[in-house]
Amino acid sequence: MAEFDRTTFIRRFQEEAADILQRLNEDVIALELDPGNSSLVDRMLRDAHTLKGSSRMVGLVEISDVAHRLEDVMVAVRDGALAYVPAMSEHVFDALDAIVHLTEVAGTGDRPAVDLGTLQERLAALARTGTEPSVEPCDMARVHHVGDGAVSALGDGPTDVAGGATGLCEEPDEQLNVKVQQTIRVDTSQLDLLLNLIGETVISVAKYEQRVAALRRMGPVPDDIWRSWVALREVFDEALVSGDGTDAAHRADAVSRFERLLTAERAAHRTLTDEFAEDLSRGVAIAGELQERGMDMRMLPVGTVFATFPRAMRDLARSFNKEVDLILEGGETRIDKKVLEAISDPLVHIMRNAVDHGIEPADERAALGKPPKGTIRVSARQEGDHIIIEVSDDGAGIDPDKVRAAAVRRGHLSEAEAAALSDREATLLIFEKGFSTKTIITEVSGRGVGMDVVREYIVEMLKGDLNVFGAKGEGATFRLIIPLTLAIIRALLVRVGESVLALPTTAIEETMLVEPDEIIRVEGREAIRRGLRTYPLVSMADMLGVEPGVPYAPRLPVVTVGFSGHRFGFSVDELVGEQQIVIKTLGSHLRKVDNIAGVTILGAGEIVPILNVPDLMANARRGGWRRRSEVCAGERTEPRTVLICEDSFTTRELERSIFEAAGYRVTVASDGADGLTQLRGGLQVDAVVTDVQMPRMSGFELTRAIKSDPHLGDVPVIIVTSLEREEEKQEGIDAGADAYITKSVFNQDTLLDTVERLIR
Repeated sequence: MAEFDRTTFIRRFQEEAADILQRLNEDVIALELDPGNSSLVDRMLRDAHTLKGSSRMVGLVEISDVAHRLEDVMVAVRDGALAYVPAMSEHVFDALDAIVHLTEVAGTGDRPAVDLGTLQERLAALARTGTEPSVEPCDMARVHHVGDGAVSALGDGPTDVAGGATGLCEEPDEQLNVKVQQTIRVDTSQLDLLLNLIGETVISVAKYEQRVAALRRMGPVPDDIWRSWVALREVFDEALVSGDGTDAAHRADAVSRFERLLTAERAAHRTLTDEFAEDLSRGVAIAGELQERGMDMRMLPVGTVFATFPRAMRDLARSFNKEVDLILEGGETRIDKKVLEAISDPLVHIMRNAVDHGIEPADERAALGKPPKGTIRVSARQEGDHIIIEVSDDGAGIDPDKVRAAAVRRGHLSEAEAAALSDREATLLIFEKGFSTKTIITEVSGRGVGMDVVREYIVEMLKGDLNVFGAKGEGATFRLIIPLTLAIIRALLVRVGESVLALPTTAIEETMLVEPDEIIRVEGREAIRRGLRTYPLVSMADMLGVEPGVPYAPRLPVVTVGFSGHRFGFSVDELVGEQQIVIKTLGSHLRKVDNIAGVTILGAGEIVPILNVPDLMANARRGGWRRRSEVCAGERTEPRTVLICEDSFTTRELERSIFEAAGYRVTVASDGADGLTQLRGGLQVDAVVTDVQMPRMSGFELTRAIKSDPHLGDVPVIIVTSLEREEEKQEGIDAGADAYITKSVFNQDTLLDTVERLIR
């Protein structure tokens, strides 16, 4: 599913925010007159909270941050830590004015003319101590740095392009130093366009190579013509001898001219072919260098992503109350910027999984003879045209029995199916959609989307490979094999029926020609043996639903593919050859075509589909076990119904649109009391999605009411809120919530995946 377009909801947010901001302005004035009015403080707190959550949902993070600071001030007033005095109103009004301005420029691309850092500092200090921080006065006649290296010495002080004050005071330079920049900034879309043109150049070069090959094949043709002419010349010579003198001289002269012309054309053909081949050889070298340099422009060290991990690991370790050392290796390894951007989230998910499931608490590690502080190691290295990244820990490892039990508990497998799995197969279940060994869902763990996200990014998006190793009690190692670039790959061309297809070589283990008597049957399926391994044999024609052709050789061409711990042999009609290909995407209208990852264009202009290895392997495995949840989902014909309880109009409509776009029937309630009334009135729903802070009845109260009702207790409740403190999450869990998602990490896939996993 395409990423949901939040920009369409900015206008709705602006309309809702206008009403809330007007009410907050009025309430500030009212609070000055009645500082002890607790209901007024609660309403202001709720409005600030709504602004924070709604703006976060539509991606307006700056508004959310200011509203968060304002909420902190109102929390301090509500809890009695801070007494509201009229002098505080100026700071509150400044915050409201800033939100008004940020709301006005939302979606326009204009830079806000507000010093947000100073404002948030003031509000934070106000919430802590009731006073604003002192600011060092600045001599505005001094030089200030503005933007990206520009300077201003205006007496009125430096301003950014939107007119707001910026910069820090500095001593003026003795003289003006002119510096020549060694780098320039280039928009990545322009770089992508350049690389696309380079790809077209590579395709053109391949076409020219075919033209030269055709010219060389024509080489014998002039020679054949010459031999035919020599034989014909003998006939002409005989005729010339018997003819009259004048006519014979004319005919002899004509024959000689034709022979000279034929000789010249024959030499010109050879010269043209040799020169064209020489020019093409230089063109191939230049195109190769251009391609290499162009790709190098988009290559960055993985250390640029690794640099964000220490802070993330510190926060993760604290959230789980564990001590962890993080070791980073191979940060200098370079990789395509697009690939680098895509691997950041998967790596964080793997580290989160390692901290949550792998590293034991300090006392437990001490009892096992391990150091109290766990170790997580992230390393990167290049092998050929791939990058291998490994994330390993010295924790508890993966217990296959625990994984089997979780698979049965969550409905992925029956007990018999789980018992039939080998330890290796059971371990690989952790990558299945919706799988988790946790019993509680939060945005940190247990939602069953963490390792699924890893598989989706690495396998489906990047066309890489993912594997895990380790035994119970001995830690675990996750190995990611990722292509250096998504633009150009090496592929094996195969013929299946009337079509030529490209199979990426990264997953190919071996190509072979199999004798008919080498094909055996194992558990009712055809297979082949190579050494100590047995490969199930699958017809590529059957996989793609096409008519098979007649193999050119009496032996059967087979390609063995290894991927994510599974291996299959795919029979084809012909092994055409291996070459480097330029990947062309299918476009948004063909974003997901089963078994096809994209297309490429060969030298002759032929469009060739590129096979999607993850799809092929998944479809080849359909003869084995299938997740029960998939079978149940396939039998369901009626659309599912979701009840959304949310007092914010913007958030409510955003969530409604997400679910309706995914095929759900949606009912909405303006608060918890309204939602409970509808449920007790006979409304049948498959899941409830609720906010926490709502008038009349909070989301926690609604959850407790649903879970305590014998007729409603089985309905999954998913809390989507801005409340992020651990005690607030625990309150949601204690209330009986099946999932707890904070708006700071909200995205449509997280919400939909969580709901789909919880609905039986």
